[in-house]
Amino acid sequence: MLDLTGKLAADGTLHWTAPAGEWGIIRFGFTLNDHCRVSTCSEGWDGYALDPFDAGAFLRYWNAVVEPLIADAGSLAGKALKYLHTDSWEVEVANWTPTLREEFQKRRGYELLPWLPVIAGKIVNSREESNRFLDDFRRTMGDLAIDHHFKLFKEGAHKHGLLIHPESGGPHSVPIDAQQCLGFNDAPMSEFWAWSWRHRIGDGNRFFVKQPASAAHTYGRKLVLAEGFTTIGPHWQETLWDNLKPSFDYACTEGLNLLVWHAFVCSPASEGIPGQQYFAGTHLNPNVTWWAKSRPFFSYLNRCQTLLQSGTPVADVACYYGNHVPNFTQHRSTDPARVGAGYDYDVLTEEALLQRLSVRDGRLVLPEGVSYRLLVLPERDSISLPALRKLAELVAAGATILGPRPSRAQSLNDFPRCDAEVTALAEQLWGPAQHSALLQRTVGQGRVVSGQTAREFLRANGVAADFEMVTGPAMADLHYLHRRDGNVEIYFVANRTNVAVATECAFRVRGKAPELWNAVTGEHRFAAAYSARDGRTLVPLDFDPCGSWFVVFREPATQHPPIAKMNSPAWSPVRELAGNWTVRFDAQWGGPAAVTFDQLVSWTARTEPGIKFFSGTAVYEKTLELPAPESGGEKPRLFLELSNVRELAEVKVNGQSCGITWTPPFRVDITDATRPGANKLEIEVVNFWPNRLIGDASLPAAQRRTKTNIRKLTPDTKLMESGLFGPVRLLKTKLEDNPGSGGARN
Repeated sequence: MLDLTGKLAADGTLHWTAPAGEWGIIRFGFTLNDHCRVSTCSEGWDGYALDPFDAGAFLRYWNAVVEPLIADAGSLAGKALKYLHTDSWEVEVANWTPTLREEFQKRRGYELLPWLPVIAGKIVNSREESNRFLDDFRRTMGDLAIDHHFKLFKEGAHKHGLLIHPESGGPHSVPIDAQQCLGFNDAPMSEFWAWSWRHRIGDGNRFFVKQPASAAHTYGRKLVLAEGFTTIGPHWQETLWDNLKPSFDYACTEGLNLLVWHAFVCSPASEGIPGQQYFAGTHLNPNVTWWAKSRPFFSYLNRCQTLLQSGTPVADVACYYGNHVPNFTQHRSTDPARVGAGYDYDVLTEEALLQRLSVRDGRLVLPEGVSYRLLVLPERDSISLPALRKLAELVAAGATILGPRPSRAQSLNDFPRCDAEVTALAEQLWGPAQHSALLQRTVGQGRVVSGQTAREFLRANGVAADFEMVTGPAMADLHYLHRRDGNVEIYFVANRTNVAVATECAFRVRGKAPELWNAVTGEHRFAAAYSARDGRTLVPLDFDPCGSWFVVFREPATQHPPIAKMNSPAWSPVRELAGNWTVRFDAQWGGPAAVTFDQLVSWTARTEPGIKFFSGTAVYEKTLELPAPESGGEKPRLFLELSNVRELAEVKVNGQSCGITWTPPFRVDITDATRPGANKLEIEVVNFWPNRLIGDASLPAAQRRTKTNIRKLTPDTKLMESGLFGPVRLLKTKLEDNPGSGGARN
């Protein structure tokens, strides 16, 4: 192979006499192309993206754009303006920067140019050496992204007392070690998406939270942020209880504890209602129909985030995911650790492995106190030599590692001597090479295991699942997260199905009484029913459709023994509220002042255009006759159960609000507002914007009641079912029949 660069004239002509034989000439250059353009922007603002591998490019941008913005913030910098952010990496893969040759030499220890034909698909020297060069090349690109972009970003922000939370981990496949990039964040951040029928179908394309969660856990950060509920396609169509809530809950079980809503658009009054909106994301601002009744929904999000910011995460396994680039572990279900359901893991970068991991009492420990029983290695025959050296130290100190025996180093640097050291260290740890795949070997104070999954190892060593559904329907899909705050164990468990689930769940906690915390209502109480078995606590739990529970263990079980067989109230039906309903619509939005519904049906099933295409709040009215309470005994608590509402409702009795409900079974305590005899019942039901926008789309502009820049809702768009469907039931329960009664409401 010959370098002909010196024989290339200024005009681009090559002056070279080829020796005898067959030669191929490869010319290398680089240019900006459409892969390096901003992919998601407002109209007219597209252009080339910033080179993420060039420190000079970053500093020029920082000095020209960011510094003036910080200066404009003045004394608010670090206070009202607390964080700087950049969005997800939405340019395609780039593989060059002007300083790459020099940087490669400095970082990898050998010259880049002789190996460039490998980039063009040619083999240099051997396939083995070419693959090693590719590993070094890609690793260099990843290192440059960190050193010349994200590290400079953090340093520049901290100089002004600011913090950063860029979506630096992709989440799309770009030339980086995603988790190492996230480790530079003051608050690691990624994203998750609301469900859509047309974009990012399936969980694997919607949730990217496990990666920033692992970064937070292994780099000592408290917060795990995510942009959510991102979506492209629906507009004002993301329902609360069976779309947004289960999406949020699932993200929480992946490690989310701080939601960054996408998107809240400031729309001036001159733009009408619902006004200006961004093309992507779940629309939220005071112009949404449900804004005035949104507090309970946001209270749920806030309660969850508060509890999930408490303490530190609990996981049995740390998974070293290698030193290659690109490197991503985006979803918990990807499960590179192979722990399976009921156990959790964190992904560990080589940087964290080398600089932050130690051993104490046989456990792998991080400086902030997070610890693991087991370190799992990637299923590869190659390994970074510095990583293998560190593994030897950890095992000698008492750690247990699980994974295949490596046979070679990754890098071309110091090849082939590096392979000899890998062989020697592998023999020290795994013993002499042998045909048997199953291995458990004591080395120093630790162990080396291979031929098993992490799940098999944990179960074989008596480590029960941290969370497990012991009984319940086969279709049940429960997900969990476990955190520990001192001596307090906090579990979050979410039902991902839109049907009710009755089950018994086992938690790996002994000697403590379970408390049931309902983040929807703010109520919490000691579980009335539970049992202890094999070092675990078993708790019967009833999940509403897309329902969730926090199960908290704080106080000794001896102080709060089980007193019942179930943890759900004993509901007694009083009657169904059948017959006619008077329904009042807002005339401002085209509805009739009052109409009689002899059946509870969707507004879209009505023939009146003012109802069929109505968006906003309608009020259902009925007189509720109640008998005088029986003399003696405790007055029962009365509840109104709406059963099915699209989308949320506020119940008022005799003019007094009894609460806003937005999740099944849409049940509200009306006791304190009722009186014997006639009671005025009002149910204010709110739907979303699409139906009115669909109706307006077929009208002349002058007759439309809505105004927005969104044009995706046409006369052909399917209407959203709306209103109160019922059946509406009156229920009662007595405190003595309500297990664990007397809990607090927050």
